[in-house]
Amino acid sequence: MTQDCLSYFHYSKDEISQSVLCPEAMKADIEQLHEHILTTHPNPSLYCGVEAFVNGYKQAIASCSSEKTMIEFIQIVTTYLAVMKDSHTNLNPRDYLYLGPKDRAVLPFFVVRIDGKFYLESIYKNDLAIGSEILQVDSYRMDSLFTVSKKLSFTEGNARLAKEEIAERMIGATFNLLHRANLSDVASFKIVNLTGDTLIQKANYVKSATYLKDRDIDLHGPIHYFVDKDKRCVLTIESFDPISLKKFKKQIDACFSEIRKQNVQELYIDLRNNLGGMLRAQEYVLSYLNLSGGPLQMNYLYKRSHFDRFASLPFYQEWQFMNRAERVYPNGLISKEYDFYKSPLGTTRTILYDYTPQNRLSYTFPGKCTLITNGSSMSASVLFAGWFKNTKRGGIIGTQCMGGIGGTFGNSAAYTLDHSNTHLMVSTLKFTPKDRVQIELNAIDPDHVIRINRQQLIQQKDPVLEYLNIKKESKKKVKKNHN
Repeated sequence: MTQDCLSYFHYSKDEISQSVLCPEAMKADIEQLHEHILTTHPNPSLYCGVEAFVNGYKQAIASCSSEKTMIEFIQIVTTYLAVMKDSHTNLNPRDYLYLGPKDRAVLPFFVVRIDGKFYLESIYKNDLAIGSEILQVDSYRMDSLFTVSKKLSFTEGNARLAKEEIAERMIGATFNLLHRANLSDVASFKIVNLTGDTLIQKANYVKSATYLKDRDIDLHGPIHYFVDKDKRCVLTIESFDPISLKKFKKQIDACFSEIRKQNVQELYIDLRNNLGGMLRAQEYVLSYLNLSGGPLQMNYLYKRSHFDRFASLPFYQEWQFMNRAERVYPNGLISKEYDFYKSPLGTTRTILYDYTPQNRLSYTFPGKCTLITNGSSMSASVLFAGWFKNTKRGGIIGTQCMGGIGGTFGNSAAYTLDHSNTHLMVSTLKFTPKDRVQIELNAIDPDHVIRINRQQLIQQKDPVLEYLNIKKESKKKVKKNHN
Protein backbone atom coordinates (compact mmCIF):
# COMPACT_ATOMS: atom_id res chain seq x y z
CA MET A 1 0.00 0.00 0.00
CA THR A 2 1.53 3.33 -1.08
CA GLN A 3 1.43 6.38 1.14
CA ASP A 4 0.04 9.65 -0.18
CA CYS A 5 2.64 12.39 -0.17
CA LEU A 6 2.19 15.37 2.15
CA SER A 7 2.06 19.03 1.24
CA TYR A 8 2.49 19.98 4.89
CA PHE A 9 4.37 18.14 7.63
CA HIS A 10 2.98 18.21 11.20
CA TYR A 11 5.22 17.15 14.08
CA SER A 12 2.28 16.26 16.28
CA LYS A 13 1.05 13.47 13.99
CA ASP A 14 3.58 12.79 11.19
CA GLU A 15 6.64 10.57 11.65
CA ILE A 16 9.87 12.10 10.37
CA SER A 17 11.35 8.84 9.11
CA GLN A 18 8.15 7.65 7.36
CA SER A 19 6.18 10.67 6.14
CA VAL A 20 6.66 11.40 2.44
CA LEU A 21 6.70 14.97 1.12
CA CYS A 22 5.37 15.97 -2.29
CA PRO A 23 7.89 17.31 -4.83
CA GLU A 24 6.15 20.66 -5.27
CA ALA A 25 6.04 21.22 -1.51
CA MET A 26 9.77 20.54 -1.20
CA LYS A 27 10.65 22.75 -4.17
CA ALA A 28 8.56 25.57 -2.71
CA ASP A 29 10.46 25.28 0.59
CA ILE A 30 13.88 25.30 -1.13
CA GLU A 31 12.86 28.38 -3.09
CA GLN A 32 11.60 30.01 0.11
CA LEU A 33 14.86 29.17 1.92
CA HIS A 34 16.98 30.52 -0.95
CA GLU A 35 15.05 33.79 -1.02
CA HIS A 36 15.28 34.13 2.75
CA ILE A 37 19.06 33.65 2.70
CA LEU A 38 19.44 36.27 -0.04
CA THR A 39 17.45 38.84 1.94
CA THR A 40 18.84 38.03 5.40
CA HIS A 41 22.37 36.62 5.24
CA PRO A 42 25.19 39.22 5.11
CA ASN A 43 27.12 37.39 2.37
CA PRO A 44 26.08 33.79 1.55
CA SER A 45 28.76 33.32 -1.13
CA LEU A 46 31.68 34.74 0.88
CA TYR A 47 33.31 31.39 1.60
CA CYS A 48 32.23 29.44 -1.49
CA GLY A 49 31.80 31.89 -4.38
CA VAL A 50 28.64 32.84 -6.24
CA GLU A 51 28.78 29.96 -8.71
CA ALA A 52 29.00 27.27 -6.01
CA PHE A 53 26.21 28.88 -4.02
CA VAL A 54 23.88 29.07 -7.05
CA ASN A 55 24.77 25.52 -8.10
CA GLY A 56 24.01 24.30 -4.57
CA TYR A 57 20.55 25.83 -4.87
CA LYS A 58 19.95 24.31 -8.32
CA GLN A 59 21.04 20.86 -7.12
CA ALA A 60 18.70 21.12 -4.15
CA ILE A 61 15.78 21.94 -6.46
CA ALA A 62 16.72 19.04 -8.75
CA SER A 63 16.87 16.66 -5.76
CA CYS A 64 13.21 17.43 -5.05
CA SER A 65 11.95 16.06 -8.36
CA SER A 66 10.49 12.96 -6.70
CA GLU A 67 8.81 12.19 -3.39
CA LYS A 68 11.12 12.09 -0.37
CA THR A 69 10.72 11.22 3.28
CA MET A 70 11.10 14.09 5.70
CA ILE A 71 14.52 12.85 6.83
CA GLU A 72 15.62 12.67 3.18
CA PHE A 73 14.42 16.22 2.60
CA ILE A 74 16.36 17.44 5.64
CA GLN A 75 19.51 16.01 4.06
CA ILE A 76 18.76 17.94 0.86
CA VAL A 77 18.49 21.13 2.94
CA THR A 78 21.72 20.48 4.86
CA THR A 79 23.60 19.61 1.66
CA TYR A 80 22.55 22.95 0.19
CA LEU A 81 23.45 24.89 3.34
CA ALA A 82 26.80 23.08 3.64
CA VAL A 83 27.95 24.78 0.42
CA MET A 84 28.10 28.08 2.34
CA LYS A 85 30.50 26.66 4.98
CA ASP A 86 28.70 28.74 7.61
CA SER A 87 28.26 26.94 10.94
CA HIS A 88 25.55 29.41 11.99
CA THR A 89 23.31 28.73 8.98
CA ASN A 90 22.11 25.25 9.73
CA LEU A 91 19.54 23.08 11.40
CA ASN A 92 19.95 20.95 14.50
CA PRO A 93 18.84 17.35 13.79
CA ARG A 94 18.33 16.71 17.52
CA ASP A 95 15.51 19.26 17.53
CA TYR A 96 13.44 16.96 15.36
CA LEU A 97 13.45 14.28 18.03
CA TYR A 98 11.70 16.53 20.53
CA LEU A 99 9.39 18.75 18.47
CA GLY A 100 6.69 16.09 18.30
CA PRO A 101 4.62 14.40 21.00
CA LYS A 102 6.30 14.15 24.41
CA ASP A 103 5.67 10.41 24.46
CA ARG A 104 7.77 9.90 21.34
CA ALA A 105 10.18 7.01 21.85
CA VAL A 106 13.88 7.92 21.74
CA LEU A 107 17.10 6.10 22.51
CA PRO A 108 19.71 8.69 23.53
CA PHE A 109 23.27 7.42 23.14
CA PHE A 110 26.63 8.92 22.22
CA VAL A 111 29.67 7.40 20.59
CA VAL A 112 33.26 8.45 20.06
CA ARG A 113 35.41 7.40 17.10
CA ILE A 114 38.90 6.14 17.93
CA ASP A 115 41.18 4.92 15.13
CA GLY A 116 38.21 4.51 12.80
CA LYS A 117 36.15 2.42 15.24
CA PHE A 118 33.08 3.53 17.17
CA TYR A 119 32.90 3.15 20.94
CA LEU A 120 30.05 3.79 23.35
CA GLU A 121 30.59 7.01 25.32
CA SER A 122 27.24 7.08 27.13
CA ILE A 123 23.71 5.72 26.89
CA TYR A 124 20.63 6.91 28.74
CA LYS A 125 19.10 4.55 31.32
CA ASN A 126 20.65 1.39 29.86
CA ASP A 127 23.57 -0.60 31.21
CA LEU A 128 25.75 -1.24 28.16
CA ALA A 129 29.40 -1.00 29.17
CA ILE A 130 31.09 2.31 28.36
CA GLY A 131 33.96 1.72 25.95
CA SER A 132 32.31 -1.19 24.16
CA GLU A 133 32.91 -1.14 20.43
CA ILE A 134 29.62 -0.72 18.55
CA LEU A 135 29.42 -2.52 15.21
CA GLN A 136 25.73 -2.10 14.45
CA VAL A 137 22.46 -0.82 15.95
CA ASP A 138 19.47 -2.77 14.65
CA SER A 139 19.98 -2.83 10.85
CA TYR A 140 22.25 0.21 10.77
CA ARG A 141 26.00 -0.22 10.58
CA MET A 142 27.98 2.49 12.33
CA ASP A 143 29.86 3.63 9.22
CA SER A 144 26.52 4.16 7.40
CA LEU A 145 25.15 6.17 10.35
CA PHE A 146 28.34 8.24 10.34
CA THR A 147 27.91 8.96 6.62
CA VAL A 148 24.38 10.32 7.18
CA SER A 149 25.57 12.26 10.25
CA LYS A 150 28.17 14.05 8.14
CA LYS A 151 25.42 15.08 5.71
CA LEU A 152 23.47 16.53 8.63
CA SER A 153 26.51 18.31 10.08
CA PHE A 154 27.91 21.76 9.36
CA THR A 155 31.26 23.48 9.19
CA GLU A 156 32.75 26.96 9.44
CA GLY A 157 35.20 27.58 6.62
CA ASN A 158 37.44 24.57 6.12
CA ALA A 159 37.18 23.10 9.62
CA ARG A 160 36.72 19.60 8.20
CA LEU A 161 38.02 17.72 11.26
CA ALA A 162 35.73 19.72 13.53
CA LYS A 163 32.81 18.79 11.28
CA GLU A 164 33.67 15.10 11.61
CA GLU A 165 33.81 15.48 15.39
CA ILE A 166 30.35 17.07 15.34
CA ALA A 167 29.12 14.24 13.12
CA GLU A 168 30.36 11.70 15.68
CA ARG A 169 28.34 13.45 18.38
CA MET A 170 25.22 13.28 16.21
CA ILE A 171 25.31 9.57 15.37
CA GLY A 172 22.83 8.73 18.14
CA ALA A 173 20.46 11.44 16.95
CA THR A 174 20.84 10.22 13.37
CA PHE A 175 19.82 6.71 14.37
CA ASN A 176 16.75 8.04 16.17
CA LEU A 177 15.75 10.08 13.12
CA LEU A 178 16.11 7.14 10.76
CA HIS A 179 14.46 4.57 13.00
CA ARG A 180 10.78 4.66 13.89
CA ALA A 181 10.23 3.23 17.38
CA ASN A 182 7.56 2.64 19.98
CA LEU A 183 8.20 2.56 23.71
CA SER A 184 7.59 -1.18 23.60
CA ASP A 185 10.46 -1.61 21.14
CA VAL A 186 14.02 -2.42 22.09
CA ALA A 187 17.12 -1.74 20.02
CA SER A 188 19.71 -4.42 19.35
CA PHE A 189 23.34 -3.33 19.73
CA LYS A 190 25.94 -5.56 18.11
CA ILE A 191 29.04 -4.86 20.16
CA VAL A 192 32.51 -6.08 21.01
CA ASN A 193 32.56 -5.95 24.80
CA LEU A 194 35.49 -5.11 27.07
CA THR A 195 36.70 -8.71 27.11
CA GLY A 196 36.71 -8.96 23.31
CA ASP A 197 33.51 -10.98 22.85
CA THR A 198 31.11 -10.09 20.04
CA LEU A 199 27.50 -10.22 21.21
CA ILE A 200 24.05 -8.66 20.93
CA GLN A 201 22.73 -6.50 23.77
CA LYS A 202 19.29 -4.94 24.06
CA ALA A 203 18.54 -1.31 24.97
CA ASN A 204 15.19 0.19 25.93
CA TYR A 205 13.64 3.34 24.54
CA VAL A 206 12.34 6.16 26.76
CA LYS A 207 9.88 9.02 26.33
CA SER A 208 11.50 12.11 24.84
CA ALA A 209 9.95 14.23 27.63
CA THR A 210 11.69 12.11 30.27
CA TYR A 211 15.08 12.50 28.61
CA LEU A 212 14.66 16.23 28.03
CA LYS A 213 13.80 16.80 31.69
CA ASP A 214 16.96 15.03 32.87
CA ARG A 215 19.15 16.60 30.18
CA ASP A 216 18.23 20.10 31.29
CA ILE A 217 19.65 19.60 34.79
CA ASP A 218 22.74 21.83 35.05
CA LEU A 219 25.30 20.30 37.39
CA HIS A 220 28.06 22.86 36.97
CA GLY A 221 26.89 26.19 35.67
CA PRO A 222 28.83 27.94 32.90
CA ILE A 223 32.11 28.44 34.82
CA HIS A 224 34.16 26.26 37.13
CA TYR A 225 37.85 26.11 37.99
CA PHE A 226 40.45 24.55 40.24
CA VAL A 227 44.10 25.06 41.17
CA ASP A 228 46.37 22.04 41.58
CA LYS A 229 49.32 21.57 43.95
CA ASP A 230 51.76 22.89 41.31
CA LYS A 231 49.92 26.23 41.07
CA ARG A 232 48.30 25.39 37.75
CA CYS A 233 44.76 26.59 37.22
CA VAL A 234 42.21 25.04 34.88
CA LEU A 235 39.36 27.42 34.05
CA THR A 236 36.46 25.79 32.22
CA ILE A 237 33.99 28.07 30.48
CA GLU A 238 31.08 25.99 29.24
CA SER A 239 29.33 28.88 27.49
CA PHE A 240 29.72 32.54 26.60
CA ASP A 241 25.94 32.86 26.67
CA PRO A 242 25.16 33.45 30.36
CA ILE A 243 21.72 34.28 31.68
CA SER A 244 23.32 37.34 33.29
CA LEU A 245 26.48 39.00 31.92
CA LYS A 246 26.94 40.68 35.30
CA LYS A 247 27.02 37.31 37.09
CA PHE A 248 29.32 35.90 34.42
CA LYS A 249 31.82 38.71 35.05
CA LYS A 250 31.67 38.11 38.80
CA GLN A 251 32.48 34.44 38.25
CA ILE A 252 35.46 35.32 36.06
CA ASP A 253 36.58 37.88 38.65
CA ALA A 254 36.42 35.19 41.34
CA CYS A 255 38.65 32.89 39.31
CA PHE A 256 41.32 35.48 38.58
CA SER A 257 41.19 36.73 42.16
CA GLU A 258 42.07 33.19 43.22
CA ILE A 259 44.77 33.03 40.54
CA ARG A 260 46.39 36.18 41.89
CA LYS A 261 45.97 35.08 45.51
CA GLN A 262 47.60 31.68 44.95
CA ASN A 263 50.29 33.06 42.62
CA VAL A 264 49.28 30.70 39.82
CA GLN A 265 52.07 30.11 37.31
CA GLU A 266 50.15 28.38 34.50
CA LEU A 267 46.59 28.87 33.30
CA TYR A 268 44.63 26.48 31.10
CA ILE A 269 41.40 27.82 29.60
CA ASP A 270 39.08 25.01 28.57
CA LEU A 271 36.59 25.97 25.85
CA ARG A 272 35.69 22.43 24.82
CA ASN A 273 31.98 22.17 23.95
CA ASN A 274 31.59 25.95 24.37
CA LEU A 275 29.14 26.77 21.57
CA GLY A 276 29.73 30.52 21.89
CA GLY A 277 27.42 33.34 22.87
CA MET A 278 28.00 36.99 23.74
CA LEU A 279 31.14 38.68 22.46
CA ARG A 280 31.18 40.89 25.55
CA ALA A 281 31.49 37.76 27.68
CA GLN A 282 34.50 36.37 25.83
CA GLU A 283 36.06 39.84 25.63
CA TYR A 284 35.82 40.12 29.42
CA VAL A 285 37.90 36.96 29.78
CA LEU A 286 40.40 38.37 27.28
CA SER A 287 40.75 41.48 29.45
CA TYR A 288 42.62 39.29 31.96
CA LEU A 289 44.96 37.92 29.27
CA ASN A 290 45.66 40.98 27.12
CA LEU A 291 49.34 41.61 27.89
CA SER A 292 49.71 44.36 25.27
CA GLY A 293 46.73 46.32 26.59
CA GLY A 294 45.75 46.97 22.97
CA PRO A 295 42.17 47.21 21.73
CA LEU A 296 40.15 44.36 20.27
CA GLN A 297 39.25 45.44 16.74
CA MET A 298 36.49 43.54 15.01
CA ASN A 299 34.61 44.35 11.81
CA TYR A 300 30.89 43.51 11.88
CA LEU A 301 29.32 42.95 8.46
CA TYR A 302 25.59 43.67 8.77
CA LYS A 303 22.70 43.24 6.35
CA ARG A 304 19.53 45.18 7.11
CA SER A 305 16.56 42.84 7.31
CA HIS A 306 13.59 41.96 9.47
CA PHE A 307 15.85 39.43 11.21
CA ASP A 308 18.93 41.52 12.04
CA ARG A 309 19.76 42.27 15.67
CA PHE A 310 18.28 45.78 15.51
CA ALA A 311 14.96 44.57 14.10
CA SER A 312 14.70 41.93 16.82
CA LEU A 313 15.18 44.31 19.75
CA PRO A 314 12.32 44.36 22.28
CA PHE A 315 10.34 47.60 22.16
CA TYR A 316 11.89 49.11 25.28
CA GLN A 317 15.44 48.30 24.13
CA GLU A 318 14.73 49.76 20.70
CA TRP A 319 13.44 52.92 22.37
CA GLN A 320 16.55 53.14 24.58
CA PHE A 321 18.83 52.59 21.58
CA MET A 322 17.15 55.35 19.54
CA ASN A 323 17.22 57.82 22.46
CA ARG A 324 20.90 57.21 23.19
CA ALA A 325 21.84 57.47 19.52
CA GLU A 326 19.92 60.67 18.95
CA ARG A 327 21.52 62.32 22.00
CA VAL A 328 25.10 61.82 20.75
CA TYR A 329 24.51 61.84 16.98
CA PRO A 330 26.63 62.05 14.81
CA ASN A 331 29.44 61.04 17.19
CA GLY A 332 30.44 57.62 18.44
CA LEU A 333 29.91 54.04 17.43
CA ILE A 334 26.22 54.09 18.29
CA SER A 335 25.70 56.76 15.61
CA LYS A 336 27.09 54.36 12.98
CA GLU A 337 24.70 51.71 14.25
CA TYR A 338 21.87 54.22 14.12
CA ASP A 339 22.66 55.10 10.49
CA PHE A 340 22.51 51.42 9.63
CA TYR A 341 19.28 51.03 11.63
CA LYS A 342 17.65 53.76 9.51
CA SER A 343 18.92 52.37 6.19
CA PRO A 344 16.62 50.53 3.72
CA LEU A 345 16.14 46.78 3.91
CA GLY A 346 18.89 44.96 2.02
CA THR A 347 21.58 47.49 2.91
CA THR A 348 24.94 45.97 3.86
CA ARG A 349 27.43 47.84 6.00
CA THR A 350 30.68 47.08 7.80
CA ILE A 351 31.11 48.72 11.19
CA LEU A 352 34.39 48.57 13.10
CA TYR A 353 34.09 47.86 16.82
CA ASP A 354 37.25 49.12 18.49
CA TYR A 355 37.11 48.15 22.14
CA THR A 356 39.70 47.82 24.90
CA PRO A 357 38.25 45.44 27.47
CA GLN A 358 38.69 46.24 31.15
CA ASN A 359 38.08 44.10 34.21
CA ARG A 360 37.02 44.95 37.72
CA LEU A 361 40.32 43.83 39.28
CA SER A 362 42.48 45.89 36.88
CA TYR A 363 44.61 42.78 36.62
CA THR A 364 46.32 40.99 33.74
CA PHE A 365 47.56 37.45 34.25
CA PRO A 366 51.28 37.49 33.30
CA GLY A 367 51.98 33.76 33.33
CA LYS A 368 51.92 30.97 30.79
CA CYS A 369 48.51 30.43 29.21
CA THR A 370 47.21 27.49 27.16
CA LEU A 371 43.88 27.16 25.37
CA ILE A 372 41.96 23.86 25.10
CA THR A 373 39.48 23.42 22.21
CA ASN A 374 37.53 20.75 20.35
CA GLY A 375 35.13 20.54 17.43
CA SER A 376 32.30 21.94 19.55
CA SER A 377 34.25 25.12 20.34
CA MET A 378 32.26 27.47 18.10
CA SER A 379 31.31 31.05 17.38
CA ALA A 380 32.64 33.32 20.16
CA SER A 381 35.00 30.49 21.14
CA VAL A 382 36.46 30.62 17.62
CA LEU A 383 36.98 34.38 17.91
CA PHE A 384 38.65 33.76 21.29
CA ALA A 385 40.92 31.12 19.73
CA GLY A 386 41.67 33.44 16.79
CA TRP A 387 42.81 36.20 19.15
CA PHE A 388 44.84 33.67 21.09
CA LYS A 389 46.57 32.45 17.92
CA ASN A 390 47.07 35.87 16.38
CA THR A 391 48.59 37.44 19.52
CA LYS A 392 50.71 34.35 20.26
CA ARG A 393 49.37 34.41 23.83
CA GLY A 394 50.08 30.72 24.24
CA GLY A 395 49.66 27.26 22.80
CA ILE A 396 46.42 25.56 21.79
CA ILE A 397 45.84 21.88 22.59
CA GLY A 398 42.97 19.45 22.06
CA THR A 399 41.30 19.13 18.67
CA GLN A 400 40.39 21.51 15.85
CA CYS A 401 37.78 24.15 16.72
CA MET A 402 34.83 25.05 14.49
CA GLY A 403 36.35 27.91 12.52
CA GLY A 404 39.47 29.84 11.63
CA ILE A 405 41.53 32.89 12.38
CA GLY A 406 39.57 34.86 9.77
CA GLY A 407 36.51 35.08 12.02
CA THR A 408 33.08 33.53 11.87
CA PHE A 409 29.49 34.16 10.93
CA GLY A 410 27.06 34.61 13.80
CA ASN A 411 23.91 36.10 15.37
CA SER A 412 21.70 33.41 13.87
CA ALA A 413 17.97 34.07 13.60
CA ALA A 414 15.37 31.31 13.68
CA TYR A 415 13.33 30.59 10.57
CA THR A 416 10.73 27.97 9.62
CA LEU A 417 9.90 26.68 6.13
CA ASP A 418 6.19 26.67 5.30
CA HIS A 419 5.56 23.19 3.90
CA SER A 420 8.05 20.88 5.63
CA ASN A 421 7.89 22.91 8.86
CA THR A 422 11.70 22.68 8.88
CA HIS A 423 13.22 24.67 11.74
CA LEU A 424 16.59 26.21 10.98
CA MET A 425 18.89 29.14 11.72
CA VAL A 426 20.36 31.73 9.33
CA SER A 427 23.28 34.05 10.08
CA THR A 428 22.71 37.78 10.15
CA LEU A 429 26.31 38.90 10.88
CA LYS A 430 29.90 38.22 9.88
CA PHE A 431 32.65 38.90 12.42
CA THR A 432 36.12 39.53 10.97
CA PRO A 433 39.20 40.71 12.92
CA LYS A 434 40.36 44.05 11.52
CA ASP A 435 43.83 42.75 10.64
CA ARG A 436 42.37 40.03 8.39
CA VAL A 437 42.25 41.66 4.97
CA GLN A 438 41.94 38.47 2.92
CA ILE A 439 39.26 35.79 3.29
CA GLU A 440 40.82 32.98 5.32
CA LEU A 441 39.09 29.61 5.48
CA ASN A 442 41.75 27.46 7.13
CA ALA A 443 40.78 26.11 10.53
CA ILE A 444 42.59 26.90 13.77
CA ASP A 445 44.49 23.68 14.35
CA PRO A 446 45.86 22.91 17.81
CA ASP A 447 49.60 23.01 18.36
CA HIS A 448 49.28 19.59 19.94
CA VAL A 449 46.40 17.22 19.10
CA ILE A 450 44.97 15.36 22.08
CA ARG A 451 42.28 12.74 21.51
CA ILE A 452 40.78 10.29 23.92
CA ASN A 453 41.93 6.68 23.79
CA ARG A 454 39.82 3.65 24.63
CA GLN A 455 41.36 3.10 28.05
CA GLN A 456 40.65 6.72 29.04
CA LEU A 457 37.09 6.31 27.77
CA ILE A 458 36.55 3.17 29.85
CA GLN A 459 38.04 4.77 32.96
CA GLN A 460 36.19 8.07 32.34
CA LYS A 461 39.44 10.03 32.28
CA ASP A 462 39.88 13.47 30.75
CA PRO A 463 42.51 13.00 28.00
CA VAL A 464 43.74 16.59 28.27
CA LEU A 465 44.19 16.53 32.05
CA GLU A 466 45.86 13.13 31.69
CA TYR A 467 48.27 14.57 29.12
CA LEU A 468 49.03 17.55 31.36
CA ASN A 469 49.26 15.30 34.44
CA ILE A 470 46.90 17.60 36.30
CA LYS A 471 44.75 16.27 39.11
CA LYS A 472 41.98 18.13 40.88
CA GLU A 473 43.75 18.52 44.23
CA SER A 474 41.76 21.54 45.37
CA LYS A 475 38.65 22.86 43.74
CA LYS A 476 36.87 26.15 43.42
CA LYS A 477 33.53 25.91 41.69
CA VAL A 478 31.02 28.62 40.96
CA LYS A 479 27.59 27.19 41.58
CA LYS A 480 24.65 28.16 39.49
CA ASN A 481 22.41 30.74 41.10
CA HIS A 482 18.79 29.56 40.87
CA ASN A 483 17.31 32.63 42.54
